[in-house]
Amino acid sequence: MSAYIAPGELPSLSEVCLHGVASNCGQDSGNGHVLAMLPPHDEHQTKRTRTNPGKILVTARAGLSRRIRGRLSELPTMPLDILYEIFGHLLPSDLLTLSRVNKDFRQLLMSRRSLFLWKRSYNLVSDAPPCPEDMSEPAWAHLLFGGNYCYSCGAKPVTKILFSLRRRACKSCMRMQYVTTSSILSDITHRASPMPTGNTIHQSKPWCTEHIWDEDIKAFRLEFNALAPRVLDPNGSPDEMEVLFSEFLDRKKKQVAYIKEHARVCVEWEKERNADRSAVLSDVKAKRLEDIKARFAELGYVEEDVKQLRWHREVSVSKPLSDRVWQRIEPLLIPEINKARDMRLRHAGDERYLERRGLVVDQWARFMTTLPPLHLAFLPSFLGFLCQNRGLACAVAMANDPENQTLNEQTREAISRLGPELETEKRERAAILRRSTDEQVLSLATSVYTCVSCDQTMSGLHTLAHHCYGPRTQGPELEFSDEGRITVEMLLDVMGLGKETGPGKETTELEMDRREDRFVCVGCSMATYGGIRNTLPCIVRDWRSCIAHSCSKEPEDRTWLLIGETLREGLRWDGDPIFGAYACMRCPLPVDRRCGFIEWQGLGAIKEHIKKE
Repeated sequence: MSAYIAPGELPSLSEVCLHGVASNCGQDSGNGHVLAMLPPHDEHQTKRTRTNPGKILVTARAGLSRRIRGRLSELPTMPLDILYEIFGHLLPSDLLTLSRVNKDFRQLLMSRRSLFLWKRSYNLVSDAPPCPEDMSEPAWAHLLFGGNYCYSCGAKPVTKILFSLRRRACKSCMRMQYVTTSSILSDITHRASPMPTGNTIHQSKPWCTEHIWDEDIKAFRLEFNALAPRVLDPNGSPDEMEVLFSEFLDRKKKQVAYIKEHARVCVEWEKERNADRSAVLSDVKAKRLEDIKARFAELGYVEEDVKQLRWHREVSVSKPLSDRVWQRIEPLLIPEINKARDMRLRHAGDERYLERRGLVVDQWARFMTTLPPLHLAFLPSFLGFLCQNRGLACAVAMANDPENQTLNEQTREAISRLGPELETEKRERAAILRRSTDEQVLSLATSVYTCVSCDQTMSGLHTLAHHCYGPRTQGPELEFSDEGRITVEMLLDVMGLGKETGPGKETTELEMDRREDRFVCVGCSMATYGGIRNTLPCIVRDWRSCIAHSCSKEPEDRTWLLIGETLREGLRWDGDPIFGAYACMRCPLPVDRRCGFIEWQGLGAIKEHIKKE
């Protein structure tokens, strides 16, 4: 029930806080002056800053700009009749947010005098379910619009509302605080539940269709224990005790029936609200895609290529596209749309495009022959190089370019920028490695590391050229590998270079590479298929392949065998973990001009080629 209050009768917000008109207990105290109800002033207490009775002291840190303080910083100084007029146009979620600004607003909005504001705010929400009889308007607004978090642990996000239990709960709290109806109602009644139940099925109790929240059980037992002295009165008649107990259960069951019916209405409202919101977000997402199409059309791209980006994480977003957002996402989308255009034109068999693309591949291959070997490890693929450079990609797809003048200029410009970028990346990668370990230790054969992102094992200076396929893109994050160290120490013992048999402690990875020794893991020479134990050919490995090798045995339990040239015949070779990564730098690189690939060869093929030359 809300009473009409004339605007002239309303005090200011500061008077409400000083005189106790809007107290946390929710009791009306009228418009009279109640300073006499305050505790007596103690002369020895520290004096508080005196404020104007008609205003609230708005504290703000010195030096803050008006933008940081906010344009509504003068709002608390307004009279209550003006504040009520403003608050009457706010939604329930806005009133909740406003009540959390400071204590003054909270005391005002949580007072019974402000009840009419909450009721008026619900009228602004289309088809909002009415506030239930057993909840206050602010509590109901908190349940509907107060935030997607768990009421027990505060976990986010919790979008589903348990209307029958009047709360939001995460899955972990549901597993901990849900109690099955069969385990609690057997000692009370076998009929309908006198407590609110939820029908959310979770993994820990999939066989049960209804659950009770443990806090509701505690509240029910407290109320039942309050009735126990009357029910268990020795002087009372059994019929009277049965009547009291039946009335109590009937009253609780009626409450539960009302809660279930109200929850059914709320669930239907929530479904319609979510459907409407999904439709709105879908329209915003479609509008964002159309805006991106228009902006790419201005840059010369066709709509068919832009459609390939519709599932990109920066495109499939339900947020409007502003100039500021476009300035941020344009560098991210340019390589992707260039890839889409390149794939479309190559699959269509556009001979002019393929010919111009082949010219760039030829210059790319000649540029690779001028690079130091270490720079090749940082070099992007040709497709990445082509699509990252917007001017070059557009020049390749250009229809009118007599004598390929524009294409040659763009190619030379893109390649000239690439050299310094590779040198910078090499220095940054080297700085990361120097911070992680000593340079002399890094060159030892026993210095084996594992990339945290992609879990790839590598040794020594090979970490400098590691191309990580994990989520990190700013250089590798390395950690020392004990398994790799153990494997190398066992190989050194087999070679006679271990700590006990030779100077294995100072053996470097370069010395290991020059020896060209081959090993066999004895534990992997047998295998079982279909219950029958068969002898399989042993696999020959070099020392780097042994580090990356994994079998059923632990590293310290494996047995390695050093074999010579005569014993390698008939055995499988797995000593080249990066097969097809070599080329003769004295000869022109074999290039597939149609696909834009360098036809790399294996280590064995390169060795045979060098012997022939």
